[in-house]
Amino acid sequence: MNNTTELLAALSQGGRALAETARFTDGVQQLLARIGEATGASRVWIFQLIDLQDDAIVQDYVFEWSAGPRFRQLTQRRFRFFTTLFDDPQFLTLVDQRRRGQSQSTITAALPPGSLRDNLESQSIRSMATVPILVNGQWWGTLGIDDCERAVDWKGPGLDALGLAAELIASGIYRQQLSSRSSQLELFHKVTDCGVWELDLVSGDPWCSQGLRRRLGYPETYPHVPLRRLLEGILEADRAALFRQLRQALHDRSSHCRQDARVRTAGGEYAWSEIVADITYDEQARPLSIAGLLIDISQRKRQEEQALIASHHDALTGLLNRRGLDRRFAELAPRDPTDDRAPHLLLLDIDHFKPVNDRHGHPAGDQLLRLLTRRLRQQLRQEDALARIGGEEFAILTTAMTTAQARDLAERIRRAIAGHPFTLSVPDTKTPLTLSITLSIGLVVLPAVTDPHGCQADAVARADRALYAAKHHGRNRVVVADACPTEGSAAPPPQVLDESHPGQHQRAGRQPDRQIEQ
Repeated sequence: MNNTTELLAALSQGGRALAETARFTDGVQQLLARIGEATGASRVWIFQLIDLQDDAIVQDYVFEWSAGPRFRQLTQRRFRFFTTLFDDPQFLTLVDQRRRGQSQSTITAALPPGSLRDNLESQSIRSMATVPILVNGQWWGTLGIDDCERAVDWKGPGLDALGLAAELIASGIYRQQLSSRSSQLELFHKVTDCGVWELDLVSGDPWCSQGLRRRLGYPETYPHVPLRRLLEGILEADRAALFRQLRQALHDRSSHCRQDARVRTAGGEYAWSEIVADITYDEQARPLSIAGLLIDISQRKRQEEQALIASHHDALTGLLNRRGLDRRFAELAPRDPTDDRAPHLLLLDIDHFKPVNDRHGHPAGDQLLRLLTRRLRQQLRQEDALARIGGEEFAILTTAMTTAQARDLAERIRRAIAGHPFTLSVPDTKTPLTLSITLSIGLVVLPAVTDPHGCQADAVARADRALYAAKHHGRNRVVVADACPTEGSAAPPPQVLDESHPGQHQRAGRQPDRQIEQ
């Protein structure tokens, strides 16, 4: 090939067109045209590899430039997804060379008889040059030049120049794939509100999609986000849990890992994300890379939190319900049995609450319960737990205090309710309703046990007996269960410490509880 200089100039012009033209296909067509015009060839074409089978190869005729209509073949149906059998050793050798990235220069008349020579002669091809197009190291297709008028030997600089053309086309294909991948990832990010990431375990280099960089507060054009910065964006406790998950997955040679974590976003606040990881191993089971998604689950977490709150709180008063109180018991820390300060449980029951509903209606009773809730909260510390565990029954779980302090608290609560009537707005009446109510209270100190369930069951049973005693001895009083028993011992009977309002009507037993509202 003597016009190597013209071919190199054509490659320069075609390469510029391939890089600057908006559409990849237009750039390829311009490059093929420059090559064809510079070489004086009949055709310049590209076959794309579709399938490489044991006994045949399937290809598609995807690009062509021709010197005239008589050389045009792209529109012929026989070149659409055509199959060529490996029935000729010459053709099989040619395919093997292309798979290894080698170029060929072929003069038809010099070929031995066989299907390859017959095929070229049927197309009036006197000489041919072919160069494999490798994308990511894999044989993607073939760039070829057909000359139907000359027997041209392309070996040497001419074939090398064609190799450069194949590399230009491969680069264009790779850029198109990246652009397509980026567009798909951005669409995926918008639809699913997630980012895509990958970590090369050999080099330690991370990669992030544009959407993920935006979410983490980096410019879309940021070339490289260091792994250390990415990891620092995960809340420390969640980062430790993620590492444990990954170490376990690597130990088990598992391919998948998932972990919910709080990740710092562009605004500086932490938002819940689900980190999904897929681990790739080599043939020796050595980890090569970890790729995955960072999915925004903030809304899901908010819904879960709202559902948890709803399941642990009373709908009418907003207080903890019985399930919420159970959770607070489970959160109690072990304590030193020699410490005289301990959590205490108070059970409170409204005296004669049923007549309020019977005489004034349930809306009035509900309003009274809400007003009572507000007054009870005013008597408690922020760390004390207040729960409604029955229709008119409440519970208070205090943090560490002495029994004397707990008794004083119970007395303050009793006096705050008994000494100040409640004013209710009754529907269909202009005159507010004023009601005076009293509370009976059972108080118990929590035993220093190791089992929270056993502690709770014992405390509730003893406080309930103390409340029963308060009801039995005239109501509107506090009854303290006697000194806290040791684990496994029987509790002594409750002790009535306050005989408030001795003239009050005596009635044995507690009023039956209303339906527990969970």
